[in-house]
Amino acid sequence: MTPLPASLLDGDIGHTRLGPKRHSLRYRMHSVLLDIDGPQLARIRSPLFSVNRFNLVSFQARDHGRGDDRLRPWVREQLDGEAADFELGRVQILAAPRVLGLVFNPVTVLFCHDRSEALRAVIFQVSNFHGGRRAYTFMLPPAFPGKSLRFSSSKRFFVSPFNDTNGEYRFRLDRDQTGLRLAIQLYREGACVLSAVQKCTIEPLTTRNLVRAPFSLAFNTIKIVGAILLEAARLRLKGLRLYTPRHGSIDTRPWRQ
Repeated sequence: MTPLPASLLDGDIGHTRLGPKRHSLRYRMHSVLLDIDGPQLARIRSPLFSVNRFNLVSFQARDHGRGDDRLRPWVREQLDGEAADFELGRVQILAAPRVLGLVFNPVTVLFCHDRSEALRAVIFQVSNFHGGRRAYTFMLPPAFPGKSLRFSSSKRFFVSPFNDTNGEYRFRLDRDQTGLRLAIQLYREGACVLSAVQKCTIEPLTTRNLVRAPFSLAFNTIKIVGAILLEAARLRLKGLRLYTPRHGSIDTRPWRQ
């Protein structure tokens, strides 16, 4: 799974809650995949897209990591917490972009490569409506050959008011040159209780491709936030119990498994 050129991803996200009440929703969204720094980032040329400044579509480093504009030191901190033994090279981030300054990223994915551009680690950063972020870092062997990544981790972060912090996350990520599929499932006592799947096609991040999707891109953040709030209202009407965030549930520090 080698680095890709700066890309625009167009696809759908589906959420399915399997218990205690069955519920599902689906919405369309756009994401971007690009380097967090370096010469590849500087090569992006579009009057509609900017990095760390306002534009129709933009990427802001402070929307990720610890909340400042220095992502690489934060990535290094996560890897050091897992005793990474490689020299960090290109880091690419998969995230929803800002559209007219607005954004909400439920899940951000960072692909960490070594100097030979081999993928050596993947970081999933989960965000909630309380302003909290939690990183889950997974290491890969030096010569990992596959295009399908599978990881698991204990749940350590309050996300939905209808789920406490108990359970196990199972991540599966498949990506090639033309498409991406990310699945995150929450398991309790061996049974899947919640599943979220993102399926996207991958295209170059160019003015032409940005212009081809102006209507859907313009409502990107509204769709993400609106879908989450609508689901919450519908689940509350179905009688699901509400949980209060526990102390420390919005901690942004790295967590070692």
